[in-house]
Amino acid sequence: MASTTPNTKVVFVCTGNICRSPMAQQMLEQLAKKHNLPLSVTSAGVAAMTGDPMTKESAEVMVQRNYKPTAHKAKDLTLKLLTDADLVITMTLEQRSDIARMLPRASKYSFTLDEFARLASFLKSDPGFTEEFKKKPRETRAQYLARALKEAVLLRGMVPTGEEPKDVMDPYGEGIEVYSEVAEQIDLMIQVIVDWMAA
Repeated sequence: MASTTPNTKVVFVCTGNICRSPMAQQMLEQLAKKHNLPLSVTSAGVAAMTGDPMTKESAEVMVQRNYKPTAHKAKDLTLKLLTDADLVITMTLEQRSDIARMLPRASKYSFTLDEFARLASFLKSDPGFTEEFKKKPRETRAQYLARALKEAVLLRGMVPTGEEPKDVMDPYGEGIEVYSEVAEQIDLMIQVIVDWMAA
């Protein structure tokens, strides 16, 4: 897992890389900027519609949630993206399994969005972990994120985060109401993760 770069590298993964993962990418990028989090964020698809833009519905629901959609071109998930990543976040358990098949060691730092959001929420709120997962006075934010992410990965499966992770459904081909529900789901979980990272 890469950890020597100044910025923590996050990769979001969905199927076509035109709906869910670009929304998650751009939401995290914009919230990271607001909170001065040193993140490098990208997204890709396990069966990407290579070169296609984000769907107009995805852009529309991002605006509804006060985000500014930016230019996007879908790209395939590659071994290099997985090798260089510090954190890989998928929309479904099946996509997480796809990553394990592509690069087995990446499974250590690959989570579904729901899984990682629940882990972040637990680590931020549980009294046994709140002090550990806070930036120390002499740490830079980049150093804190690198340390916190390594420690969080080691705690996977050892903390009670509740039921099995829920998939984020694919809204492609559905109406704007479904896109809106999916955007809300992604947004709320991204905000939980950002709150933990900014602690």
